[in-house]
This record gives sequence, C-alpha cells and structure tokens, in this order.
Amino acid sequence: MNAPSFISILIAEDNDISRQLLTGILENKGYKVWGAIDGESAIKVIKDRDIHIALVDVNMAPTGGIEFAKYLITKGIKTPVIFITGDQSSDLLIEANALGVAQVLQKPVEPERLIQTVQRLLKRIGLNHEPIAVEAHSVNHSPEDLMKKTIEMAAENAHTGKGRPFAAVVADMDGKIIGQGANRHNSRFDPTAHAEVMAIRNAAEKLGQTDLKGYTLYCSSRPTRIGEALIESVGITKVYYALNHDDAGTPLKHTSPASFEQICKDEALKLFES
Repeated sequence: MNAPSFISILIAEDNDISRQLLTGILENKGYKVWGAIDGESAIKVIKDRDIHIALVDVNMAPTGGIEFAKYLITKGIKTPVIFITGDQSSDLLIEANALGVAQVLQKPVEPERLIQTVQRLLKRIGLNHEPIAVEAHSVNHSPEDLMKKTIEMAAENAHTGKGRPFAAVVADMDGKIIGQGANRHNSRFDPTAHAEVMAIRNAAEKLGQTDLKGYTLYCSSRPTRIGEALIESVGITKVYYALNHDDAGTPLKHTSPASFEQICKDEALKLFES
C-alpha cells in the first residue's frame, strides 16, 4: 500500500480541553488532526475526510463512541477505532471487543501510550508512520492570542468542574503551542496539580526533555511558589500572566517554615557510588 502524503486522525471528544490536549500530542508528532464534539459530527468527518484512525470518547451527548462504532460497522468502514473513557468496567471492554474496537485507553490518556497505540495501528493497516508520512504543523500565535487561549481554557476548566479557573500554555519562540494544562486539584487530589505545573509536564513529555530553555509560559494567573520553582528548574526565562494573586483572590499563604535536618548521610551516599 502506498503511504499517503500525511496521516489523518479524528479526535471526537466533547470536552474542549481534553480534545485540545490530545490534539496537541498528535500534532506535535506531525499527524493531521480533525476534531469533533460528538458522535454525529464525528460521522460527518468520516464521510467528508479520509481518516486513518478514529480516537473517540465513549460518553458524548447526544451520540457517543458506541453509536459511532456501530455506524462504521453498518457502512462497512474499516477505520481503526480507539475508545477513550473513564469507565473501567468489564462490560465496556466486552462491548468494545464486539464492535471491533482496536484499543480502549483510560483517561487521562498518557501521551506516550497514545503515540505507541497510534503507531501500532498504522503499522497494522500497512501505513508508514515515519515522519515522511505525516504533515508538519507550524501554527504560530501572538502573545495576546496565546493568553486569550489560556484564559478560555481556564474558563472551560472551571465550567467542567475539574478544577479552578486556572490554565497555562507553553509555547516556543515562534508562538507555536508545545504544551498546555489546567488546574486539576478537584479531579486529581494532587497538591502539585497547578496549571503551570501541568502545562510544563505536558510540554516536557511531548519534547522528550526537561530542558525548556527558550520556551515561554503563559498563565491565566501568576504562578504559585511550586510553579515558580519548577519554572526555574526547567530553564524557562519568560512568563506572561493575566492576573496577579490579589486579582484572582488567591494571596500567597504565609506558613511556618519547615525544619530541615540532615541524617543518614553516609548510607545515602552509597546510592551514588559507582
């Protein structure tokens, strides 16, 4: 089979932030991504475009991933389908298998596993998944555009109840988005899940490195102390923010400093002996 000029992947997800995150992961690898907000719009994309893989959320209203997979069966469309879901029940796995779904990925989707799954499915259907078969993306944004996008993400995050109205974006010097994230205190019960931390994690995973020198961070609100420490650690030297702590009603907490005391040094030094 001749390889197409680029690989097209459909992402059907009704949560804007989740869809954007998945899109960013795949676009960073050079894949062409088409978005849909439910099963019906996903079906329209399948009708209008040459889609090589469909990544579909199971629970979308009014039409979800199961209905989408059934449509493919009735029309004899062989596009491999990946279900994304927060449902870990055996019933879903059984139904997915009956519908011929290629893979079920649990939310939140790990970037590395997503890429590995996509590459495996492309190989299965005989398509070259090397860079020659993908399309490069160079969508550049101004600082104002990036900040507006960050604020929109923050609003969506609060609206969905997954966290507070805080979001962040990491971009390169040309204004291309490398990573993005939103506050996840409510959904992860993680005291480090600040927006800027999530965005930096996302960017580092995509780039496969922890050195982000030369990249810029955009935050809907000024970074927290944890965020500031991480920003310094990864080498980011430019940060834009829309609100300071007082504007956002989140003044820095003044707590008693922790007590640090060194013990068992000799035992610990053995960890670094060659």
